[in-house]
Amino acid sequence: MKTATMVGMGLGALRHKATGWRAPLNVMLSVTNRCNARCSYCNIPQRKQTELTTTEIIDLVDLLAERGCLRVGLWGGEPLVRADIAAIVDRCAAHGLWTTLDTNGYLFPQWADRLANLSHLMISLDGRQEHHDANREPGSWAKAMAGVRCASERKLDFWTITVLTRHNLDDIEYMLDLGEELGFTPTFQVLHHTAELAEGKGDALMPEDGAYHRALRKLRDAKDAGRPVGCSRKYLDYMLSWEDFGKPTSETAHLDMTCMAGQLYCNVDTDGTVYPCSLLIGDFPALNLRDVGFDRAFANLQSNRCRACTATAFTEYNYLYHLDAPTVLEWVSALKRLGPVGSGFRLPKLRR
Repeated sequence: MKTATMVGMGLGALRHKATGWRAPLNVMLSVTNRCNARCSYCNIPQRKQTELTTTEIIDLVDLLAERGCLRVGLWGGEPLVRADIAAIVDRCAAHGLWTTLDTNGYLFPQWADRLANLSHLMISLDGRQEHHDANREPGSWAKAMAGVRCASERKLDFWTITVLTRHNLDDIEYMLDLGEELGFTPTFQVLHHTAELAEGKGDALMPEDGAYHRALRKLRDAKDAGRPVGCSRKYLDYMLSWEDFGKPTSETAHLDMTCMAGQLYCNVDTDGTVYPCSLLIGDFPALNLRDVGFDRAFANLQSNRCRACTATAFTEYNYLYHLDAPTVLEWVSALKRLGPVGSGFRLPKLRR
């Protein structure tokens, strides 16, 4: 992320803290439920929704830029199955938005030339071949690695996301070694898909009691030793205090701050329904921007009562938006390694 973008995010967080001001600084946008893979812990490709059209997404990006958005994260499903994905990325870039994309890597080699305006890439890679394929589907490791190697050969700024299950808890060292070899930063995630997005498919992949805590301690030790662990120390310590990984969200959990979902960030679902975050899909009285417009749908998120979750990204966002100094410094250091500092930024605007 450009330093300028982080400054803009920080100013928005300060403004929220001082006045209660709200704005969609950071928007996760699911562009499709369609996917060219069938992962063992995911039910997203089975969801039946009418996805936003190219025009609707372009109009939304234009509006988000007007409302002060600084970062858009494109996800799905598999975003690269959309024929218009490069046009969506280009529109985000035209507004100066920090634009990220999550992919399984299958199609990235054929899309790489057309995604020159993408700010950052996240590729799913769950460890060694046998363990990645067990988590996802047979033959998936080879396709994901083709995407990883393509990004590495092009010296792109990319990270990987490893979903930890009972299959791959011993692959942490493998991922760290691979990251050092190919020049990417590995990040790690416990299983957290909700009923709406998983339908219980991840239950059989859940590790035995205590296994997640052992893996998290291993990650913390590796980070302390200087290995390229993308997760912050604060997040790892926070996760070590989580008791029941079978429950990904909580209204009363130990996070020592309010959740910023619905305040400074949100998730737009594939059909245009606006949620505080993806963990509340199907469990929040959300409104659809097609029916009421984005502003009203975003205003509706103020009733979010969830205080904590096990999702890596959202927990990191909360520490950053609460200006937790150690976490901010870690992320500034990590993101500086991604490339040159941007030359300009836009201050978050008042919502109209």
